[in-house]
Amino acid sequence: MPTVHFTRADVEHEAGRKPWTDSREFTDEVDPESIADSGVIYSRAAAEAGDAGGKARRATDTAAEAGSVDATTLVDADRRVEETSRALGDDGDDAATVAHYLALAAKDALHTAHDVDEAVHGKGGLEEVYQRELEAAGRDWADWQARPAQTPVPELALVPPARTPGGLLPPPGGNPPWPGFSESPEVAAGRIRARHLAVVKAAAVTAAETVDDDITAYHRRLTDYGSELAEHHYDIADSPLHLWTTEGMARHLADQFTGELDRRPPDPDRLLALTEGLSAILTDPYAAPGTPPDPLTETTRAYLEAFLGGLDAADLAALGALTERTEGLDPGQAGIQFAAAQRVANSVMLLLDPDLGGVDPADPQQSDDIPAAVRPFLIGTGDTTLAEGLTPAVLTQIKAPDGAYRDALTAFNGFGTLMATADTPPGDAFARVLANTAVTAQSMTQYQYMDGGYEDLANSGSGDLLSAVALNTEASAGLLTDDNFRESVLSLHWEDSSGAAALIGSGTTIPEGVDEHSDAARPYVEAAYDVLAYAGDHTGDIQGKHNGTIAQYAPLDHSSLERAVGDTMVRYMNLVSQLSGEAGSSGFHSAADGGDTLFSNLLGENYTHAFELNRDQQQGLFRLMHHADDEVRTGFERDLTAWKTATAYQAFLDDKHAPSALQAVGRVAGFEDHAARENDSGGLPMKQRITAMNTISTAAWVGAGLAGLGAVPYAGVSVGAYGLIEGLRYTLPDPGDNGVRAAQWDSIERGDEPIRTIVAYAAQAADYENPTRGESARDYPLPKPNGINETDIANGVADLEGNIYPGYWGQVVKGFDQGSLRTD
Repeated sequence: MPTVHFTRADVEHEAGRKPWTDSREFTDEVDPESIADSGVIYSRAAAEAGDAGGKARRATDTAAEAGSVDATTLVDADRRVEETSRALGDDGDDAATVAHYLALAAKDALHTAHDVDEAVHGKGGLEEVYQRELEAAGRDWADWQARPAQTPVPELALVPPARTPGGLLPPPGGNPPWPGFSESPEVAAGRIRARHLAVVKAAAVTAAETVDDDITAYHRRLTDYGSELAEHHYDIADSPLHLWTTEGMARHLADQFTGELDRRPPDPDRLLALTEGLSAILTDPYAAPGTPPDPLTETTRAYLEAFLGGLDAADLAALGALTERTEGLDPGQAGIQFAAAQRVANSVMLLLDPDLGGVDPADPQQSDDIPAAVRPFLIGTGDTTLAEGLTPAVLTQIKAPDGAYRDALTAFNGFGTLMATADTPPGDAFARVLANTAVTAQSMTQYQYMDGGYEDLANSGSGDLLSAVALNTEASAGLLTDDNFRESVLSLHWEDSSGAAALIGSGTTIPEGVDEHSDAARPYVEAAYDVLAYAGDHTGDIQGKHNGTIAQYAPLDHSSLERAVGDTMVRYMNLVSQLSGEAGSSGFHSAADGGDTLFSNLLGENYTHAFELNRDQQQGLFRLMHHADDEVRTGFERDLTAWKTATAYQAFLDDKHAPSALQAVGRVAGFEDHAARENDSGGLPMKQRITAMNTISTAAWVGAGLAGLGAVPYAGVSVGAYGLIEGLRYTLPDPGDNGVRAAQWDSIERGDEPIRTIVAYAAQAADYENPTRGESARDYPLPKPNGINETDIANGVADLEGNIYPGYWGQVVKGFDQGSLRTD
């Protein structure tokens, strides 16, 4: 049966705009009923920002008068908003400001909801036009059906058109039909419906423009209110006034954000203002720095999905690149720009953490829920964009990479830079996805240098992703104990190895507050063993020499990776320093059921989790550090001297374990000596002399620092359960380099002289006593290494050794000989 009826959905389809839908969704977003009854909201908000006192209670009483919402009560709600604002206006600066902006926001939301509703449902609005035209179409159809019978128009008949002074009459189906002929019911109904639908369509387009303009202007004002509230530490995400965390608001802000990114240059303040909603979800303004974000609610997850869903891959890449493009910006503006990018990066981290209510990126069933802007930068989640884009690098020797490859790598670098700004740790699953993406991408792009490395673009994105992964210490440890991943990350060639270094530091350091005997500590100790064992066995990989051609042409920088290995050595030097066997003796051990294992008395400590390195690995590690970048090697030697001095100091304080501890100290010095003697460089004597100068100077200031710490109430100075801890490094005074510059040395008589001097300074710091002689180490003051020759210190050390600890200094020499394998 022919019909002339058309629905609102039909109108929206024809118009390509959705005024009814947009109006309804905005009303749902704003929820006028809750806003109209919002006096309590304002008093609570003011109380959070300051003491609203009795005026807040007056506002609550005012709000209690609220009734149901209809066309009349919207006006009443406005009145109550104004009364609440006045009631709180004089009650403290923060309280007044917060209440003021909340009042403005609520009033604005109600006014906008009213205006939007009027455009659709008000007098002369779209709904009125729709109803009028629908009724008119019905009448026209009824009139047509009641017309006198006329001759049907034969189908496919060639009927000459009638000519009138105004031109040709329309063909069959037009209005009116040619004289003397009739339309079929289907044609007539279609003609009538189309004519009236066209009228409503035009009205729908006009209404949609009004609705869009009103909502856009409202969202823009709401953004400004949110920025003002954020400056007064008001948590808009936790506010009972829900206006800032709606999906509609998120979509608007994302649209504005992308538009701002397209400007050259973007306004940092505007970018920050547009991400206030993200910030409110990510952080509690009253929480301590570093507090993890709260789990996502249905509302906050929807907000993040809507905001990130409004961005594309190019937006994320551009945002990351923007953090490095700070020309013309003062430091404050550059920081604001960085903060805006960081909020977006943190939002990605939070949304992709299933433990906090987000998406599980490792679950194939949820891969479509990963924001479309993020998927092209990930490998292993079903999107092949990145892998395909970087493939030309692997084929460099066949065909040089083209512009498309460079574009793909540039975008990936931008994404990596963005994610490296995050300070919200990735969830375990996303950390693994990011890490595998980083390693896979680097394993591909390193081959671009196989043709000589002309005008190649460095891959910075992979390292940046690893830096982001390092925020999750537990995931980092898990990755480093994975054989395949560990071997991949340590054998790759890095233009900048700082990301890989950050991962090692994170995954091998027992977090503060974790008991080293607990199960939670095990993965970090195991990761340390795995990294050190691999580095000792594959020193060339750590130096970036796995592939000779790549090493020759690529602009590699493995200094950060070398430093990370050295730091791990120092951190676990109590274990690294021990006697070792042949290759088969290497391994990680952990006690079952909480018992102690492997070392039950190492420097006076019991170990639930421990490891043993074989001699080849020990020698390989010290050889690696001896050949490391000059700055890295110097820092390692200084840290190692600090460990030796502090360990000897502790040994003298706790006389019971002094022989084994001093032997370990000597052994480490022997490892250093062995690595130096393996260097066939013609400059070895001078290098040894400089090292000795540094070592003795460092021992002097470390000893002085330890003595100073021991002179005040202090719970003992310790090198830590496994080795030198960061806290000790930064507790000790800065030595400067005056002593090193001023020291004059005539010769190096024997390699063990520096370590014997270190032990002597430690004995003085501990004020070690020889009861037989009734003397202490401080009765034999050692000269400071400033402008004196080696003989002065050597004689002072010999006197102190012979008179204060005659039974111990031989242990130092014994350990030195074990490590150095000297025969002289």
